[in-house]
Amino acid sequence: MVTLVRQEIFKLIHKKSTWAASVVLLVLMTGIAVMSHNQPNTFNPQAMYQESFMAVPWIYLFMIAASASIIAMEFQYGTIKELLYRKYYRGQIIISKWITMVLYSVYFFVLALAYSFILKLIFFSGTFQLDETYGAKHTVFAQTVYYSLTQFVALWLILSLVLLLANLFKSSAVAITIGIVGYFALSVVASILAILIKKWTWLKWNPLNMMNYPSQYISPSLKSMTLLSTNELLIGSLVYTAIFLVITYFVFKRRNV
Repeated sequence: MVTLVRQEIFKLIHKKSTWAASVVLLVLMTGIAVMSHNQPNTFNPQAMYQESFMAVPWIYLFMIAASASIIAMEFQYGTIKELLYRKYYRGQIIISKWITMVLYSVYFFVLALAYSFILKLIFFSGTFQLDETYGAKHTVFAQTVYYSLTQFVALWLILSLVLLLANLFKSSAVAITIGIVGYFALSVVASILAILIKKWTWLKWNPLNMMNYPSQYISPSLKSMTLLSTNELLIGSLVYTAIFLVITYFVFKRRNV
């Protein structure tokens, strides 16, 4: 298992897209920081910092693409046969890919948090302080970290579904497209979903509603729309993630090479 994870990390490190994604993320974050510095009334500096200068949507895109390709491309190019010939179990292969993607997503969030701190020092050293109390609960820094954790949970809810789709389709492009469209479609269908949930309350347990977890953490008043507490959204997200990963595991074990 450890050998498989090392191999996956080695392949990830030596992919040009890995480093390109990192550079693009930092450039985009810098652009948002500059805009916030020049137009603080439009782009509130503290709010931008707490959202890692809008890094999260891009992390979602990069991780969706990486998660879809890490499985689909093994079948697309036939490299899965080499792993099986080396007497690795299919369960070991899929779990090693999960671990690699978890580490990759952690890398992105740590990178975003660290670079946000650097941008704060460069552009907003006197605008706000990280030890200031945000609301009545946490400091600005703590709130930023907690918000990133909620986004990490929501990200893995999407990635678990993307990994499943990547197993069901021969091309990674399909899984990537569905994952990206699904992520951005959430904001579009949110109002429709809220109406449906109020009409049929059992719909509050659908996985799309769980994607509201990060937003409700920031704005608890969203409970009137989701009809679930923030903790219930967290638990629901984790349960759905586990369900999708378990299904992925069994689909991968039975998939024809």
